[in-house]
Amino acid sequence: MEELLEHAAGFIPAAFRVDAAVRCVDVGSGVGIPGVFLAALLPHSSWNLIDSNERRCDLARNAVSALDLNDRVAVIHGRIDDLAHDPEHRGGYDLAVSRLFAAPPETAECCVPLLNAHGSLVVSCSADGLVRWTSGGLSTINADLSESWNLPAGSYVRISRVGEIDSKYPRRAAARRRTPLF
Repeated sequence: MEELLEHAAGFIPAAFRVDAAVRCVDVGSGVGIPGVFLAALLPHSSWNLIDSNERRCDLARNAVSALDLNDRVAVIHGRIDDLAHDPEHRGGYDLAVSRLFAAPPETAECCVPLLNAHGSLVVSCSADGLVRWTSGGLSTINADLSESWNLPAGSYVRISRVGEIDSKYPRRAAARRRTPLF
């Protein structure tokens, strides 16, 4: 449990270690890791935990209830490529996090449209993933690699939205597989 908490804490960029209210989303949240931990670490934040598997969403709901976070954490069963086109979610988040959602090009394409004009996407990644994130291609969706850091609990990258996101993003899964962003 301590390792999971340390890994979750690594997602919080310095800019979010303040007492400001932030709207956050955990994409591919599964059972609520890291979103539930981050909600506990950022008491002024509100969270949507999104996953396409109903069973995992039920487990995340149990975790949210057990920690009495229901007033600021919602668990949403749905596909991110659909929700990213929904006006309630598109451009609505200060911070998006993703732990094990997909390969870097797909994660970027699905998550960056969720960010507001100054929002950040923080992703934990492997050494190979870090190479892919730094290889370029984010400019296609008006995003930029802002920073990366390594902690004992893992490696992370922060992607910033730097302009308007074309309404075609994210594309359907088949199109993302056929022609990845990078």
